[in-house]
Amino acid sequence: MPEIPVVDSPASPDAADHLAQFAAEVARFREVLAAGRSAVFVQLFDFLVSRSTDDRAPKEVEIALAVFGKDGAEGSVGDSAVRVYVHRLRKRLDDHYANQSGRRLFIPKGQYRILLAPEAGAAAEPDATKTAPAGPRWRSAAFALAALAFVVLNLVAWQIVTAQKRVADPALQLRSTSFWRPLALDKPSILVTGDNFLLAEAKDRKSVNRLILDPTILSRGDFGNYLTTHPQSFYTLYDFDLHLSPVGTALATWDILPVVNALHGQVGSSPTITPISRLKSSALDGNDIIYVGRLASMGFLAAPLFRSSTLSWDPQSGKLSDRRSGRSFSDAPAGPADQGTGRDYGYIASVATSSGRHIVVISGLGDHGVQSMASLVTDAVQMGKLAGQRAATRSFEALYEVRTMNDAPMDRSLVMIRPLRSVSGMAANTPAAS
Repeated sequence: MPEIPVVDSPASPDAADHLAQFAAEVARFREVLAAGRSAVFVQLFDFLVSRSTDDRAPKEVEIALAVFGKDGAEGSVGDSAVRVYVHRLRKRLDDHYANQSGRRLFIPKGQYRILLAPEAGAAAEPDATKTAPAGPRWRSAAFALAALAFVVLNLVAWQIVTAQKRVADPALQLRSTSFWRPLALDKPSILVTGDNFLLAEAKDRKSVNRLILDPTILSRGDFGNYLTTHPQSFYTLYDFDLHLSPVGTALATWDILPVVNALHGQVGSSPTITPISRLKSSALDGNDIIYVGRLASMGFLAAPLFRSSTLSWDPQSGKLSDRRSGRSFSDAPAGPADQGTGRDYGYIASVATSSGRHIVVISGLGDHGVQSMASLVTDAVQMGKLAGQRAATRSFEALYEVRTMNDAPMDRSLVMIRPLRSVSGMAANTPAAS
């Protein structure tokens, strides 16, 4: 990115003109930002705009408290989130103005504030601080602050008034995409969350030493089969009907739920939320399924899904493999540990079943992959672009690489998108009721 020229100060003699241009650019970019349905970025942008005329830029802890609701007790965790989101907001600004000339908003390196850069090549203005009388300069600064306060108050009011509209409008757009369109509107879908079966180890048959998550034991039935071939574990491993759902699954479900509610607004009732460990075959025959969670937590849904796919999932290694190209995918650090960069993979699928219902999968190898896919499928703009892909038919799957920094998702890129065959044999793979 080229070096940004000297920026007009909001307290300069030309403050009225500057503030008008600043407010116009703020309103234009905020509309673009709001269209992406990311409340965090809108809140961060509003906060930085509101502090743009302060003598000092806000500190990371102030932003963490105002935007993320985190206090100083969380230390570097909150600071890292601030740095990551400011970096991503700066990149959005750069992308927005990439092919545009004229004035632009930007976030200076090393500062947390939104500024307006003049047009490239504009002639330098004379130093008004040496020639302007003190009275007009003071009145100009006061007018600038008042005008900016008015702009910020109007932005906040606009956000409150249109909050519900922003949820409803994207839902209507999402409804027309190939990913969400096949879901029936005659009854609510079942929102299924991924979880894992846990075993308790008690070597003395009295106190639990530890809880064990074995990726090959997905249910009570699997545990019974395991004991048949490992009789020595009969007196050390116990089934207490415990299940674990990762934090990332809970957060992704929270993001998905409002959209699913809006999609089924005509039905008049909310979707049923059921962990995969409690899902029964009777639900598969008469309901559409929306699965949210890790691939390792899909339970009995995994086998029939990957039979219709060119991908295969190995629960023991935690790897996803492409049978067509021979590539394999796993979540791992993307660089040296001190750089804090990582890589995860997100997976989505929208597939018809042989019973005439539909299954939507929002998943990934790890939490970052799951959360990134939840953000993707609730973004009407991004899903509209995905719908333009030739492979995005009524039944399709897509794999994304998700890059992370300091334990937070940064960006994602499409690895592959392919059509899927209809899924069959779902009921046959359903575990017996426990």
